[in-house]
Amino acid sequence: MSRRTLLRHATSLLLLPLTMAQAHPALQPADLMCQFKADVDAAGQVSLHFTLRNAGRHDLHLLRWGSPFEGGWFGRFVQASTPQGELPFQGALRKRGDPSAQDYLLLRAGQSLDAELSLADAYALPVGAGPLHLKAGWHWHDVIVGSSPRPPRQRARHQGLDQDCGDITLNR
Repeated sequence: MSRRTLLRHATSLLLLPLTMAQAHPALQPADLMCQFKADVDAAGQVSLHFTLRNAGRHDLHLLRWGSPFEGGWFGRFVQASTPQGELPFQGALRKRGDPSAQDYLLLRAGQSLDAELSLADAYALPVGAGPLHLKAGWHWHDVIVGSSPRPPRQRARHQGLDQDCGDITLNR
C-alpha cells in the first residue's frame, strides 16, 4: 500500500469518531435534572418525592435499576442519618443479569416524571433521634441518548451516569 493511500485511510478513521459523535449527541450535565422533597405526616411517616426532568433536546432511555423510578427500594438511592450516625439500609438489593427493554425508562425531551416512596420501607426511623438528614443520589447504569441504539443494551456496553438529587434535613 502506498504512503498516500495509507494517509487517506488514516484520515478517514480520524473522521469516524466525529461523525459518530454528531449522530449520538452527548448528554450535558444540565440536561437531566432531579428534585428531591420530603414530607412528614402527622404520624411521623416520611414520604419522599422525586421529580426527574429531561431539559435536553434529545430523548433519553435510562436503565431504572437502583433508582426511585424502579417502583420500590431495590437499591440504596437515599442515605439517611441522624446526629447519632448513619441509619442502616433495610430495603431489597438485587443481583441482575442483562436488562430487558422494560427495565428502561423513556424520558422524552422536555418531559418530567415523578416518583413517590415511603422512607419507612427502607429505613427504621428512630423516635426522638433529632434531625434526619437525607441525601439522594444514584448511578444510572445505562443511559442511551437519542433513538439509537434502542434498549436493551448488554451490560458490557452500558454507559452510566451519576445522578445527584440533593439533600434535605428534617427537624422531626
